[in-house]
This record gives sequence, C-alpha cells and structure tokens, in this order.
Amino acid sequence: MDTQKTVKGDNVYKKFIFLLSIMFGLITAITVGLMLFTRGENQYFYKIAFSATIIVLTIAAIVLLAIIYIVIRLWYNYPIPKFSRKLLEISITLVYPIMIFLGKLLKYNKNIIRAAFTELNNKLVLSNEYNIEPKNILILTPHCIQKSFCPHKITTDIRNCKRCGKCNVDNLIGLEDKYGVNFRVMTGGTLARKTIKDLKPKAIVAIACERDLISGLQDVKGLPIIAVTNNRPEGPCVNTSVDLNKVEKAIKHFLP
Repeated sequence: MDTQKTVKGDNVYKKFIFLLSIMFGLITAITVGLMLFTRGENQYFYKIAFSATIIVLTIAAIVLLAIIYIVIRLWYNYPIPKFSRKLLEISITLVYPIMIFLGKLLKYNKNIIRAAFTELNNKLVLSNEYNIEPKNILILTPHCIQKSFCPHKITTDIRNCKRCGKCNVDNLIGLEDKYGVNFRVMTGGTLARKTIKDLKPKAIVAIACERDLISGLQDVKGLPIIAVTNNRPEGPCVNTSVDLNKVEKAIKHFLP
C-alpha cells in the first residue's frame, strides 16, 4: 500500500531549509577537505585548490541563501521577486537529486522532499497573477484516475467516458465543460510531453503522484504549473482520485 507520507504547512518549509543546510554543510566539508588534502603537495596545486574552494563555497552560499530567501517569503506569503521561478527550476534540476540522496541517508520518505518542491512550486505560481484564456489551460491526469474495471478507453478520447460517476473522470469532464479548458488523460510521461507540444498550453494543472509531478516540473520549462497530488487509497497507479476543489481552484487562478 502507498502510505502517501508527506508533510504539510510549516513542516514543508522547515524540512526543506533543514536539508538545504545539511547539503551546504556537506559541500563545505568536501571542498575544504579536498583543499587540505593538497596542502602538503606542490604549492601551485594548493593555491588552485584554495581558490577553487573559495569559489565553490561562495557560489553554494549565494544559491543557498537565495533559495532560503524565496522559501521564507513563500512561507509568509510575501511578494516574490521575478527571478524566483528560474531559481526554483534550477534548484529542482540540480538541488533536488542531492536532497533526495540526503533524505535517503536521513531515512526521510522521498515523498516528503517531493512534497516540499511541489508545494514551493505551487506557492510560487499562486503568488503571481494570470490572465489566460480557458482554451490555453490544460488539465493533465494519469490514466489511473479511471477505475481499473472500466472497459471504456479514454486515453485517446475522454469523450468515450460514459460518465457513470464511479471515478473522477466524470467530474473532470464537467470542469472542462464548465470552464472551457482542455482535459487529457495520459498513459505516461512521453504522451504527456507530446500532448503539451501539440496543444501548446500557456498553463497546466497537473494531477499525479509526487514522483510524477516532480518529473513533470523538471521536464516542462517556462510554463506555470499547479501540481495537485492525487489520492491513492488502493496503492500507487490504481483507482486513484483527486480533490476536485483544488483542481477547480487552480483553474480559476489562471483565468482572467
């Protein structure tokens, strides 16, 4: 069974800052250690190692402080600088794998770290104002949102759904009709990327598990994405559901 262990609210930010601090400590220890390792060697190499250590630690400190600055501003719902989204994208690409590794060493559930990144992304997107036409908003969800016993294939055409109400596909089609947005059901990341390329949306509401949401945030650059974690009462990838209020709130945030 998928226990869906995540953290909410203030704990997201506390865990995130804690792991960032540990990461910076490790970078400091490694770089200083390498510098000291060359101390007894040729003075030329020692000077190079010393200069490299200063440069690495300076860059790491700047990035760390900038990310913590953004996290704290998001924490207290303060306005966010324009460079924040780009920095968050960089942190997802570069910092996230390191934090996953550290989390594993500290025996953190990976979903705690994934939840922190998706929560920060959502806070950042929600802190901005948008004026996007409904036709340019795309709702993406994995096929496990459909009941496993359902014989009707909806990944090629959601209108094949008979709208029996036994899963959330019926409700999501209702949101598509109500707001005029696009709704698609995906079988995987490859199809999701193709759909985004074909439809060229200006905003995305992504519904998935924490792992797939992070993967999507890494793949899709330059588009505002609100990530909505699905519910998995029967375990991963089968008969999942979603909080429709969160999905509708995300749609309304992007609309004029």
